[in-house]
Amino acid sequence: MIRFVFFAFFVLLFTGCATKQESVYHWEASYSKSIYDYLNQEGDINSQILNLENLIKNADKNGKKVPPGVNAHLGLLYSNLGNSSKSIYYLNQEAKLFPESKAYIEFLKSQNKRIKNEK
Repeated sequence: MIRFVFFAFFVLLFTGCATKQESVYHWEASYSKSIYDYLNQEGDINSQILNLENLIKNADKNGKKVPPGVNAHLGLLYSNLGNSSKSIYYLNQEAKLFPESKAYIEFLKSQNKRIKNEK
């Protein structure tokens, strides 16, 4: 009987200490699907853009950050559509939110300019 009481006490003690870890970022399944569709060249690019813009709005609404890469991915999608102003805007947002990505973002912007100049 004493063993049961100690066991119950420790179970209650350790379960009471357990807390749910909340993610810093706002994740949605649409992000994974959008990346999958982009890499496999499936789906409509406009629906991918809509999904990512909704993800950003929902993150803002919930007071969370967007995951790294969302703004950059959205910038690439806009670049594929030929909308360079929105492309640059979202690439700059990525570099602003995640400064460690700045070198890669600058590379993407230079590639976008090079392709634009070749046309």
